[in-house]
Amino acid sequence: MNHSNTLACDDCVTVAIPGNDALGEGPHWSEQKQTLYWVDIVNPALQSVAIGPTGALDSTTLRRHPLGEMTGVVVPAHAGGFLAASESGIVALDSQINATPIAAPESDRPDNRFNDGKCDSRGRLWASSLSMKGEKAQASLWRIDPDHTVTRMIDDIDIGNGLGWNDEETVFYFTDSGKATIYRFVFDIDTGTLSERSVFAGPDESRAGVPDGLAVDEEGHVWSAQWDGACVIRYAPDGSIDRIVQVPAHRPTSCAFGGKDGSTLFVTSARVGLDDAQLAEAPLSGSVFAIESGTRGKPGNSFGWRT
Repeated sequence: MNHSNTLACDDCVTVAIPGNDALGEGPHWSEQKQTLYWVDIVNPALQSVAIGPTGALDSTTLRRHPLGEMTGVVVPAHAGGFLAASESGIVALDSQINATPIAAPESDRPDNRFNDGKCDSRGRLWASSLSMKGEKAQASLWRIDPDHTVTRMIDDIDIGNGLGWNDEETVFYFTDSGKATIYRFVFDIDTGTLSERSVFAGPDESRAGVPDGLAVDEEGHVWSAQWDGACVIRYAPDGSIDRIVQVPAHRPTSCAFGGKDGSTLFVTSARVGLDDAQLAEAPLSGSVFAIESGTRGKPGNSFGWRT
């Protein structure tokens, strides 16, 4: 695998939605609506695009709804509308994207904002934060229950980022991008608790890139978007690298399984912080890409859904 500045692209990768997101993030596939949702954090907006008759995303259905503040993740709510984790805290959005504050768990850390998150199958939102000043050990991982109870699950994080579960929801993965590390926990779905933290994939000086958002497939492999790495890495359950898929963007940010049969891995990306030469080399930065993964993953869960 070539890890130079040359951006090679595997033939399984296509441009799903050409775009220029400053900081595309938080992809969420809604099985019910056959729609991909994602955000632009820096130019705050909730974006969505539906699947077309060919089975690919239909760009004519693209919608962009401006948001009033930087927002790291937006997930559909089972009762309607959405739940968002944003600069000010946890916010409910109605169908017209009008915001109602729910909780401000980091009001004592005004330089923080929420950065990434997703829901487990019991409808609990797990959302992590970061310091906008780049300070270390100031971020946390939070669990927001359907009754809006908010619980801090992990503290002293540098940059809270990608997270996800294996299919059985017995294992939880969490990324601290500031430490360039993906952690593994034993997960109890009934109580929503974490235990037995260990390093799943640590820093690797032989490769460019830092782990960002992630998704877990039905085989228990972890797909991790690599910020500044121009690729998505598929890790085996033991943490070894199974596959590296290069994408035509320096800063892939996150990924989520979806599409007609759940085998497409949608990858968001960013333009923020890239200079003119980097953008000339990778003009598709800020687009959404599609990787035909050869496996499948579950769609996103809605907030408030109880199984």
